[in-house]
Formats: sequence, C-alpha cells, structure tokens
Amino acid sequence: MTVILVTRPAGTRDPLVAELESRGYRVSAVPTVATRPIDVKWPDLHQFDWIVVTSATGVEALPEIPAGPRWAAVGESTAKALRAKGATADLVPAVAGGASLGEALPDAGGAHVLVVRASLADADLPARLRKRGAIVDEITVYETIEAPAGSAERLREALRLPGVAAVVFASGSAVRGFVKLGGPTDLPAVTIGPRTSAVARDMGLTVVAEAAEPRVRQLADAVAGAIPIEVGR
Repeated sequence: MTVILVTRPAGTRDPLVAELESRGYRVSAVPTVATRPIDVKWPDLHQFDWIVVTSATGVEALPEIPAGPRWAAVGESTAKALRAKGATADLVPAVAGGASLGEALPDAGGAHVLVVRASLADADLPARLRKRGAIVDEITVYETIEAPAGSAERLREALRLPGVAAVVFASGSAVRGFVKLGGPTDLPAVTIGPRTSAVARDMGLTVVAEAAEPRVRQLADAVAGAIPIEVGR
C-alpha cells in the first residue's frame, strides 16, 4: 500500500484525507502546523464596506454576521465556511490567494476594509488593498503554531510505516513545522501552490508536484499524477 503523509491542521478530519483514501492511498495524517484562537476585541463590524476572510478558521472566529458589509473570501473553502455561518461571499477570486483577492476587490478606492487574518499571514493582501486606495484595518484572530509538540511522536510513528511515498503540504508553515519536527527532507513533496513550493525547496525538499488550484480535489490530483499506487506496498 502506498502511504501519503498529510500535514494539514485538521488531521484525520481534513477532507483531503478522505479524497486520497477514495483514490486508493493509505493516508497518515499528522498536523505539522496548528492554530490557536487569540482573544481579541472586535470592532463594530457594521462600519466596514468589506469584510475579508482568509481562512475557514477566521470565519469560525467571527462574533456575528452583520448586515451591511459585503464579504470577500480568499477561496472556495473559506466561502463554504461563510455560507455555513450564514453569510454569502460577494467575491471569491478566480485564483485563490491573498494577492488575487487584493487585485479583484471591486471599488477598493476609499473603501473601509477589515481583513480577518492569522498571525503568520502574508502581507500581500492588505498591502495590495492599501495600494489601491482602501482604508484597511487588520485583526489577527488566531495564532499559527509551527511544529506542535503533540505531533512529534506521531510523525516518528508515521515515518516508520512501510511504503511512505510522499508528504503533502498546504502552507509554508506546514513545511517549516515538518522540518522542525525532524521530518526528512528526502521525502518527495506535493504542495498546494507556488508559495508553498518555494518554502519547501528553501527547506531542502524536492517538490514533485503542485496543485493546479489550491483546492482539495486539485491537490489530490497532483498527488495522483506524481505518486503511483504500488500494489502490495
């Protein structure tokens, strides 16, 4: 059986696990990055023209869904989380990512925008919005923890499994966490996109495939295209 190591924060609950298993892989899920909520004082959300959310975790942190502001989501999974919370995304960029969202937000000039973000989020999104004339407030609602201590032994156990063929990364933080936890850099890597690939290469890993789009199915497609299932492993 061919084993794929998945490093996303949700562990076995991550939809990528089920997607890969449905394609015949054995999956070992070990989060090499975790999130922790931050206690914040929220501004009055009604004052904003746009509220921009950059992850499903950020959506979960929202204290309310106010009437009035328009909503922007960085990608489809974040938009789905918004719908589950009772809001509809008025904007989801064609290419998921902060830079794309910053370019796509309509009527940015003079707009009052709240960006709901993580502690290690890239600065591209707010920087681009400000360059386009938006008045941007940022609120950090959760901390990103690389190499969570609880994953150290789990990773060692996963790496002892016969047939581990590749590791999947969905963020640069997950790559750094993997290496900090002692993950081997000679294990082939499959990533969710160019930024994550760049971090993986900087950390000494070989990227054998990259998702065409930063979505679960496309990430699984990248795995399937690069890592054949070997019968009997």
